[in-house]
Amino acid sequence: MLKKYISYTLLALMIVAGTSCDSWLDQRPQNGVVKQDFWKTKEQVRSALMGAYASLNGNYRGYHLSERMFLWGELRGYMIAPSTGARFEDIQVQLGNIQSTNSIADWGGFYGTINLCNNVIDNGPGALETDETFQEEDLNNYVAEARALRALMYFYLVRTFGEVPLSIEAVDSDEDQLTIAKSSQAEVLEQIVTDLEMAEADIFEQHENSRESKGRMTRYAVNALQADVYLWMQNYEAAAEAADKVLAGPYALVTQENWMRALFVEGNSVESIFEIQYEAPQSNTFFDMFSTTRITRFLAYPSVLEENFGFSIDQPEDIDLRSIDATLKSSGEIWKYIGVSETQRRQPTDSYANWIVYRLADVMLMKAEALSQIGRGEEALEIVAEIRERGGAIQATEENPSPSSANDVIRYVLRERARELAFEGKWWFDLLRVSKMDDYANLDLMLDAAITNAPEINLSSILNQLRDTRSHYLPIYNVELNANPLLEQNPYYLK
Repeated sequence: MLKKYISYTLLALMIVAGTSCDSWLDQRPQNGVVKQDFWKTKEQVRSALMGAYASLNGNYRGYHLSERMFLWGELRGYMIAPSTGARFEDIQVQLGNIQSTNSIADWGGFYGTINLCNNVIDNGPGALETDETFQEEDLNNYVAEARALRALMYFYLVRTFGEVPLSIEAVDSDEDQLTIAKSSQAEVLEQIVTDLEMAEADIFEQHENSRESKGRMTRYAVNALQADVYLWMQNYEAAAEAADKVLAGPYALVTQENWMRALFVEGNSVESIFEIQYEAPQSNTFFDMFSTTRITRFLAYPSVLEENFGFSIDQPEDIDLRSIDATLKSSGEIWKYIGVSETQRRQPTDSYANWIVYRLADVMLMKAEALSQIGRGEEALEIVAEIRERGGAIQATEENPSPSSANDVIRYVLRERARELAFEGKWWFDLLRVSKMDDYANLDLMLDAAITNAPEINLSSILNQLRDTRSHYLPIYNVELNANPLLEQNPYYLK
């Protein structure tokens, strides 16, 4: 299984040590270096770490990780609709016809990044013995960044597949173990928590400049990820504590009038915690996915504007300021990633918008979700009100749940997340996280999303599928099954 990921390790080892580039984003493979000549200097360790970051926006088997993050986080939530440019595999997922041959289940790029991180963790410390100028605190930070990035990759995997192989040792030769079985979801989550605890102790709060602090893992990015992980694990006290650490950091909500431009056009805003960076000549995949000047792959379902943002044709002037001409167009075009202003769109050659992994509003709503479950509903509602005020939400979507009703409050938080974070790769994970609480006490949320927008021709089978909670995780890709005899298919797909 892991043999094909060795190329990612070799990519990192090929990065020239001691490059004169000022930005980590400028560091690119230049010439070959064999392993025994690598891991000797601080520059080489740094370059290997930058290779791990570079893999986040690299092209693996024809896709970027940010594209896969989007698909895994949105495609089954029925907020995005396949358009004329949708691929067969996109449509099959939305029809509920999910097979192990569907390449959307290809996790290879994530394991490639994981193996790059493993190499930094395993091999980086050796450079302390050969480079007298290498400071231990810098090494510890590099290793901590690698642990945090590895944790992020595994968090995507465990939420998407449930049980996945847990590889935490570097694979850099054919002699290394290339086939391993799946670990339980609990085991993977335990490793994620351990990695983040270790990373938090050593990682820097900020890096050399603002751009690197937004494009690399920091202590605050670790805390944001911790809050997310603890919510998934229903450890609400720990989630609120981790969120508070972020809220004490150097972040602020951007102003409403600058919401779209600061967050999605310029990027790396004061609200940003961690973004996957794109820069010419390496464009992202979003223009071709969303722009109606091309054969559009995805549009927003009409219900997003009406049900989520409360838009009514009878009151066209009453508009959530995050909706029309900001998040989307009334035509359904997803505008966040392709617009420059309310009326101007990016050109195909200017598709360099970053992919936001975490921003402050996201973490604030995570905290609200956690508070709703630990008897602090009033505080949770205050956070929601703050996000709504900044976003220009309208009265039609305002709710007044009792602060003492934990389930009513968390549902309100969820609906506000759908407005604030629409199409940011969060919705399916949000739905699944809240639906599965208390042994799937909120499964109706997932069913209602399907009833609203799932194709009518397959609606009955889709609903039956969703009622079987094993279907909430994707199948193991058949390429992986064929390559690794120790892998077993996820139970739902053994029918």
